[in-house]
Order: sequence, then C-alpha cells, then structure tokens
Amino acid sequence: MKSLLSAFVLTGLLVTSGAAVSAASAAPAKAAAKQAAPKVFSAPQKVGTKATCPVTGEEFTISKDTEHSEHKGKHVYFCCPGCKKPFDKDPEKYTK
Repeated sequence: MKSLLSAFVLTGLLVTSGAAVSAASAAPAKAAAKQAAPKVFSAPQKVGTKATCPVTGEEFTISKDTEHSEHKGKHVYFCCPGCKKPFDKDPEKYTK
C-alpha cells in the first residue's frame, strides 16, 4: 500500500515538474512574440505600421486618418483624436 501511494506521489511530482519546464521554455517565445509596437518614431511612418498610443497604451495600426504629433523631432501616433489633446498639452508626461 505504501509503495502504491509513493508511486502516485512520484508520478504527480514528475507531471508537475514537466509542466513547469514546458512553461519556462515557452516564456521567452511568448515575450518575443508579444513585443510591443513603438510609442515614438524617429521618422514619419507609413500606413499599416503598428504603433502604440502613448496615452492609452493601446496597440493599433496606423491609417491615413490616424492623429499624429511631432515632439522634439519624434513622431507620435494616437489611437483616437481624444488622445492627441492631452499629449499636446503635456508631451513630456507621455514620452519619458
């Protein structure tokens, strides 16, 4: 009976440690795949470029109607017109 119980415990530990190893090896791949789009660009961007709104942190794709500001030679794109106003009021707050 003790050996049967020991076998179950050992099996549980092996399964658990295997899942941990699997999750640990998948973490770097997930991090690389989920790399955030830039918030600030050094040059104007083309339609279709991925960007991150500096105000909301939302990732979006730049379209021909995307709001845009330039601050200290850097180009910033916004997810919506409402985000441009607070940025233009205090750009330093969003470009740190």
